[in-house]
Amino acid sequence: MLNNIETKWLYDFIVLEEHRSFTLAAEKRNISQSSFSRRIQALEAAVGFDIFDRSALPLQLTEQGRVFHAYIRNTLDDLEYQLNKLHGGDNYKNKITIAAAHSLSVFIMPELLKDVPDPQEKIFYVESIDVDEAVLNLKEGRSDFIFSFYNEDLVGEPFMHEKILESRLYPVCACDSAGRPLFDVSASSVPLLNYTETSYMGRQVSRYLSSVDSDKFTVNFVSSMSDLLKRMTKKGYGIAWLPDYSIQEELKNKELTILSMENAVIRMGVYLYRLDARLNVASEKFWRYMKGLSSASGL
Repeated sequence: MLNNIETKWLYDFIVLEEHRSFTLAAEKRNISQSSFSRRIQALEAAVGFDIFDRSALPLQLTEQGRVFHAYIRNTLDDLEYQLNKLHGGDNYKNKITIAAAHSLSVFIMPELLKDVPDPQEKIFYVESIDVDEAVLNLKEGRSDFIFSFYNEDLVGEPFMHEKILESRLYPVCACDSAGRPLFDVSASSVPLLNYTETSYMGRQVSRYLSSVDSDKFTVNFVSSMSDLLKRMTKKGYGIAWLPDYSIQEELKNKELTILSMENAVIRMGVYLYRLDARLNVASEKFWRYMKGLSSASGL
């Protein structure tokens, strides 16, 4: 049986999770710090567990607190949305927060979102952030989804995942005026524009290079951003492995060409991840829509 939980305590909790400081959160809620602390303690007493680890600096959620935050954030969002509709309003929209790999947010996200049903009922917040930070945000309910490549940490509990599309990394370089590759990959030295070692694409390229004569590839530029590597490649600085979805126009216009290299095309699955917890109405509808796209594509 639920103990009496006041709605204002839940909003206190959301603000404290955001600021991770009792002083800042109390100021935000316009009450004294002592009163704010008592309200958080009352909430913890009502739910029967510690929501925050007060020994950590800055303040951190406990494991139970992380799950609780994911539920409460979406519950309050739904409550405000439904009350607004009951009052005849149409100005409140559910928020859908997505942490996305940079290249996917630029090249794939616009295409995926163009036919999302009932766009007037939702607002998409899309951010490109560090993968480790994105996983933590998902665990703590600050993000609804991660749109990224395969991540072993996200394919088991407490997460759910859906494969959205299959992509490929192609080795490419700029063309000369006759449309021929600027670089000969059979030469003794080939300039390589590479990804950072910690990035997903960087790990895939490194795995390929470890299986061939990689000594001939001379790295002369490194970045975690595939779009920057593409610009450098088009300028003729070297060869690079670039995702298929980002080079369609360049291949068609003969600005770039795919290099003939044995077993050098790298497959990459693109996934949508979420926490296995109830999301707000709009986020759940979006999840079902994306699963439908996945089923229709046969993935």
